[in-house]
Amino acid sequence: MATKDSKPCLTELSENNNLPSESEFHEAFELRSKSLEVLLQIDTEIQRLEEERACVQKCIDVYNAILSPARRLLPDIIREIFYHCLPPGRNPTLSATEAPMLLTQVCSLWRAIALTSPRIWAGLHIVVLPGDPTFSSHFGGISDDALEKRHQVFSKVMELRCGAVKDWLTRSGTCPLSISMSYSLGHVEAAHHFEEVNDVIETLFQLLASFSSRWKFIDLSLPFSIYKRLESQISKDPLPLLQSFKGGSVWTYTDYTENHIPTHFLEAPNLQKLSLNAPLELTADKIAMFPLMWGRLTDLRIQSAISEVQFFNIIQLCHNLVTCQINDMQVPWGHFGQELQELQSHSEVILPNLEMMKINESGEVSHVLQVINAPCLKSLNYTSPPHFRDPHSSPTLIRASPLLSLVEKGASTLRRLTLEPQNLRLEDIITCLRFANQVSHLVLNGTPHFVSTAEEDILGEDFFDLNLLTIHDKSESQNNLLPKLEILEVNGIRRFTDEDILRILTNRMAAASRGDVSPLRRLKLHMSRQMQRDIREEAFARAKAAGFEVRLELDYLANHPPYNGQLIPPLSFPAWISPDEIWPPVFDFLDG
Repeated sequence: MATKDSKPCLTELSENNNLPSESEFHEAFELRSKSLEVLLQIDTEIQRLEEERACVQKCIDVYNAILSPARRLLPDIIREIFYHCLPPGRNPTLSATEAPMLLTQVCSLWRAIALTSPRIWAGLHIVVLPGDPTFSSHFGGISDDALEKRHQVFSKVMELRCGAVKDWLTRSGTCPLSISMSYSLGHVEAAHHFEEVNDVIETLFQLLASFSSRWKFIDLSLPFSIYKRLESQISKDPLPLLQSFKGGSVWTYTDYTENHIPTHFLEAPNLQKLSLNAPLELTADKIAMFPLMWGRLTDLRIQSAISEVQFFNIIQLCHNLVTCQINDMQVPWGHFGQELQELQSHSEVILPNLEMMKINESGEVSHVLQVINAPCLKSLNYTSPPHFRDPHSSPTLIRASPLLSLVEKGASTLRRLTLEPQNLRLEDIITCLRFANQVSHLVLNGTPHFVSTAEEDILGEDFFDLNLLTIHDKSESQNNLLPKLEILEVNGIRRFTDEDILRILTNRMAAASRGDVSPLRRLKLHMSRQMQRDIREEAFARAKAAGFEVRLELDYLANHPPYNGQLIPPLSFPAWISPDEIWPPVFDFLDG
């Protein structure tokens, strides 16, 4: 398009494709040259303004940095923020990629504040031996020169590690300490065959022992032979602040022949929380060695196998327990001996403060539960295996009278109940739910059941009929189960349809709107089948119409290709890593 200075003839040429005359060509050329000069002047001015703008922006950035709200934070507030930067659920490591070490690399101010904040240095996880676990093994025929070089590197790394641990714990000032230690299984052989390994372990443990007067939480995962070295360094220290001890072991062949109890830690005068995961034979004599310790405990977890008699000998001494977890209570099959008779005839054990109990049985039904009276019990998690009267027969569901006894005694306070109904008689489950009429959170079949196909003809039946949770009218109100139920978790649903789920939810919402029961606020259901119908939107609408809100977590089996007639269809096995449980446990009965 021609400019405003163009002659009419040029304007006309700009609107067509005619050939310009010689004079028109020269005139257009001159006008373009003038316009290019003007454009160059404008670009020069724009560049000058942009440079001036960048200079002004740089000043503004400097002023913004000076006026930043972060600069106005008091050091104590920054320290509190730093504390919340620590990794949750575990102790921090000697790593520059996570707090607190990462906080020292941001700026000089943060570094100064971090290094003078004792609380963020009061926890530490230590891998006892670093590096390649095969540094001194027999794998691959390592030459003498290569092995010597590895040993030199190892010694240097351990020297630096001990220095870092010393600096770290010194920065903690006078704060109580949380120390956790782990030991790689690959290093076990090295520890038995190389003297320098033993020397650096001794050096590290001596360093840690110098801080033992401030140990408050200790978590050890060590072979017994290595644990003994640590205990030898602290055998003369009283451990006055120790409140929590968690002891596990890295398995070695020699450990199976030993029965070492962490004596010195159990003798700590203020120990309240104890978690053991080791092959310990807790006989009555050994249990009696620590009568005061058992009486002080508020939290007890035994992850390794323990017999019901051993557990009974312990529990009758633990009258202050708040939480109790037994991961593997072993009762011999067909156990009708003298010990059982003595247990059944014993007077009940009253645990007045017990709020949470988790029992996993791996044999016959234990009768220990029958003698326990926990009047303040809030959460109960009970699991047991299938029971076989005859190894060649189908499993027989045995009457769970000890479980019913425990639930009945704590029924007035029980708020959360976890059961595996596939291993219990239906009549016992119903009786249990009738006793537990104050429960607001029910978990059925606590472990999800994974299947490799969704073919309807092999899904099997549900272990519990959810129709039993239907609320009846007033004429049949005596048949209503769990009137306070607000959270329902069920794993492994096979035959119960999506329409059935919607119907149960609608039924209990309607009853809640009448004031007969509490409303279901959360459903967490794992289906061992595919989705039949997406009921979420309709469920939300019905809940809203009844005046409530509901949270749905519906997990369906993924779609699979149809069965193709192969005799052996391909199998896929899910792989997952279960994180360690938070211990002592934190439970909220309406956590959502």
